[in-house]
Amino acid sequence: MKLIIFDFDGTLADSRKLIVEAQRRVFSEFGLPVPAPEASLALIGRSLELVLAELAGPEAPIAAMTAAYPPLVKELRADPAFADLPFAGVHDLLVELGARSDLRLGIATGHISGAIEPALAAFGWRELFCTVQSADKAPSKPHPGMILQALDEAEIDASNAVMIGDTAFDIEMAHAAGVAAIGVGWGYHSRDRLDAAGADFIADTVQDLRRHLNDGSR
Repeated sequence: MKLIIFDFDGTLADSRKLIVEAQRRVFSEFGLPVPAPEASLALIGRSLELVLAELAGPEAPIAAMTAAYPPLVKELRADPAFADLPFAGVHDLLVELGARSDLRLGIATGHISGAIEPALAAFGWRELFCTVQSADKAPSKPHPGMILQALDEAEIDASNAVMIGDTAFDIEMAHAAGVAAIGVGWGYHSRDRLDAAGADFIADTVQDLRRHLNDGSR
């Protein structure tokens, strides 16, 4: 039995519009300069309070800003103009992997539980994952806590697990936990950055990822 752990934003779903709009509204609400989209997206994967502290500065009302996000994200997800959407081919890949008797699937995300669970349910994915690790359950990436907890819940050894993500934080977290690390080239960090972080393999397309997972799990 093997465990495949996926990041969410930038790996399974395109959340660019939601992320940028949420930050625009929250920063505006608190009278702070709105960060450039590229600055926001470069930090995706880390816990929200750490992202806000880096973008707004430690003197900003981080706790109040963090608390403003859950209802706002719910509102934006209900708006087709901002809702996150699965990347093309991802749904079929997850269904294929989830149907296999030799694999188990997990999630490790910078979202809190109250944000990731509704997203998985909306896409019809919740039952595909045996473990869902989020920012309110473990320290922020690249700390290995999320993966270690996922391994424990799935009862699978690190040698039989892989982490798949689009950021250097995912790759660093995987290595810290002692599991293989696959980067995907369609997310928020460049291929060069994933390579520099030590990705064992980088998939440029969902089909590349499918082939690699099928070859590696035989």
